Amino acid sequence: MSDGRVHYARNGDVRLAYRVFGESGPTGIWVPGWVVSNVDTIDEPGSPYARAIDLWSQEARSVAWDRRGTGLSDPSAHLLSLDERLEDLVAVVDAVGVDRVDLFGTSEGGSVSILFAATYPDRVSSLCLYGTAARFSQDPPEFPWGFSPSEVESQLAAIEDDWGEGALAELFYGQAAEVAGMRELFGKLQRSISSPSLAKLWWQSVMETDVRAVLGAVRAPTLVLARPGNPLVPVESSAALAAAIPNAQFHLLPPGPHTPFDIVDELMQELLDFFTGKPGAPADERVLKTVLFTDIVGSTERLSAMGDTSWRQQLDGHDDVVDSLLSRHGGVRAKHTGDGVFALFDAPTKAARCALELVPALAARNIRIRAGIHTGECERRGDEWSGVAVHIGARIGALAGTGQVLTSRTVRDLSAGSGLAFESLGPHELKGLHEQIEICQVTTAR
Repeated sequence: MSDGRVHYARNGDVRLAYRVFGESGPTGIWVPGWVVSNVDTIDEPGSPYARAIDLWSQEARSVAWDRRGTGLSDPSAHLLSLDERLEDLVAVVDAVGVDRVDLFGTSEGGSVSILFAATYPDRVSSLCLYGTAARFSQDPPEFPWGFSPSEVESQLAAIEDDWGEGALAELFYGQAAEVAGMRELFGKLQRSISSPSLAKLWWQSVMETDVRAVLGAVRAPTLVLARPGNPLVPVESSAALAAAIPNAQFHLLPPGPHTPFDIVDELMQELLDFFTGKPGAPADERVLKTVLFTDIVGSTERLSAMGDTSWRQQLDGHDDVVDSLLSRHGGVRAKHTGDGVFALFDAPTKAARCALELVPALAARNIRIRAGIHTGECERRGDEWSGVAVHIGARIGALAGTGQVLTSRTVRDLSAGSGLAFESLGPHELKGLHEQIEICQVTTAR
């Protein structure tokens, strides 16, 4: 129920401001991109978002919230990883207090929405994406759309020099940015939302985001909306996004700039028709997970040297350390693998940090391990987990040397902004797979 108040969701010590509009109907959460909202003023007369909020709340309950570092939410002094952005969205969904939600992801907020839908399929009824893509910077030849490195540097410089004065207005408003007073109006909106330093951090985070590896794991009914001529998100990249999500619909809106303020009524009609006309997708036992496999190096030789009793005591100590660090990083042990563990995480950076801590923690007990990590779609059957992603994680772990933590490129791509360092070891052939997998070694950035 809407009471007009600003509420705060909690993600640990971080407070995230949100408001609920509308009295009844399905609950939809707007996941904004970059730094575009201040929920305290979002519905005031003159706000560019007021019309959309009004139309949405007439037929359903809508939730608007300020991303960390923007609006009324707590600030962020560092570049947020995709994991952290996902956790913030989880906190808002939890605070709203409904079992299932519709997600409306715009711009880079679409990437976070996609990751949420893939990770928590039983919590998403429908997914609508506007003006978004799997990534926003170029990665030739596989992803030729988006901004080049030189363009990104130029954009960061513009934020540094002109934030609060309409920086990057042409990317959001197209030719309308040259209309008298438009840059001033956009500059005022910028000043109400974020500081220049935080805006730069967010833009850098947007340009490093890449969710191509998880698109196939989205199970919710999905609608992708795009505008020809959008200077921020080429329509071709949105079309590629829709093609990679199973059974997604792709609709073109009238040509124009990235901001949809000139077509609000049409956009909201598309969104509401989709949200109110689609039954909730059934919970799927296939979910996006990050798998971690560890293995004690030289275990057979050590067992022979130590004897059964001493080795059993060593394994007990190993299990105590592993269980403690899994709990700290949000991991769940799926099973023992003889001389190691198979564990599951909701986020790749959590798995990587856990593995990187396990190596020295166990070495202190004279136990040397190696580890492999991969993110992909896993299938649960009772207490058992299976799927190609599980096999890939195990194969990567088998490639690691003593003290090494190896990952797939997927883990690297989903860890942008995490502060972890990934060194590519090139493509590798893994037993049982037809395609090569690029392997990386992960370390803590110095």
